[in-house]
Amino acid sequence: MGAGSVLTTGPVFLGQRNMYTTICTFETLLAAYYKARSCKRYKSTILKFGFYLENNLFRLQKDLMNETYLPSAYVCFTVHDPKERKVAAPHFRDRVCQHALISAIDPLFEKTFIYDSYACREQKGTHFGLSRIKKFLQAARSFYGPEAEVYYLSMDISKFFASMSWDILLSLIFRKVSCPKTKKLIEKIVTHYQFFNEKGQPFNPAPIVLTPWEQKGLPIGNLTSQLFANVYLNELDQFVKHTLRLRWYGRYMDDFIFIHKDKEYLHKIKDTVSEFLQDKLKLTLSERKIIIANVTNGVPFVGYRIFYDHVLVRGKTLLHMQRRFKKRKKRRTYGKITEEQLKSSINSFLGHFQHANAWKLKQRMFTLNERYSRKKKYSNKPNIFWDKDELGL
Repeated sequence: MGAGSVLTTGPVFLGQRNMYTTICTFETLLAAYYKARSCKRYKSTILKFGFYLENNLFRLQKDLMNETYLPSAYVCFTVHDPKERKVAAPHFRDRVCQHALISAIDPLFEKTFIYDSYACREQKGTHFGLSRIKKFLQAARSFYGPEAEVYYLSMDISKFFASMSWDILLSLIFRKVSCPKTKKLIEKIVTHYQFFNEKGQPFNPAPIVLTPWEQKGLPIGNLTSQLFANVYLNELDQFVKHTLRLRWYGRYMDDFIFIHKDKEYLHKIKDTVSEFLQDKLKLTLSERKIIIANVTNGVPFVGYRIFYDHVLVRGKTLLHMQRRFKKRKKRRTYGKITEEQLKSSINSFLGHFQHANAWKLKQRMFTLNERYSRKKKYSNKPNIFWDKDELGL
């Protein structure tokens, strides 16, 4: 199925007869607007859209109902958080449309996902993934005995979002979505792209964003990309659970972990999974991120180093936090962000620490801030720190 292929109608399941009509209702679009603006309501683009909210939603509704809707141009930029990523951000109007679409199709896929897929799902996330890997380690210790050697295999897919095949993705989606108009909308979101840089100039995306001429790649900034990524790698999840029949396996987006007592067996699993990804999904493992090691040194996953009886903050994660905190302090000193914004960053760090054995780390963080604050005591620049009660220490 190519990008410009004609979609066959196929059977329409009874539960999907009114799917597209439901997506297009004003109530659905209004609810999607509130979700899309969540935590970002004071951005200029969102304020502009909200100022003429009814007109904008009615115009979007009309385009959807007439099937003339096309995604607007994406704005491309680079983030370094923590590693360099090329992000293609959609127009706010398109985010509203994507939220409306996701609200309709997400339940179809959610019930097909395995329990140990943690990314971008309700009641899941990084902290749920942390707790599950810790339970895996406890279960392995109980099953094999406290003296037994237990190993983990950690793998990562190279340039995952930029490598996803449109044909494979659409075929997987259309197994569950049978409504012809909804399928057409999904195909537009997956295959229709136009790019501008931050200055509003036309931009030709590098292959690390996507490669339309090869019909592959999804923008990281799209809300739909998160769901579609889970749909894509659900094939791997099902293969691992039902064909390889591995008990202790968990995945967060394109990072996945296997736990087993046999080191040689994990090497075979690595080769088998690599072959499956290449043959079935046209994906390649990142060779430098393949790790097979003893669990006694902890399992690195979702920003933590996980042991069967305790959890530590991962060194790379802590280094990233320190660098980010230093930049945020500097921006606050020069008035580029508010105290509330800096406090929000501190709370996010503390929230990450809360799920690890990091009491001394939090105390040290506060002490360093206190010393910095005393140095600035006689400065005219604003004080950017708070007492222990405010920091939750």
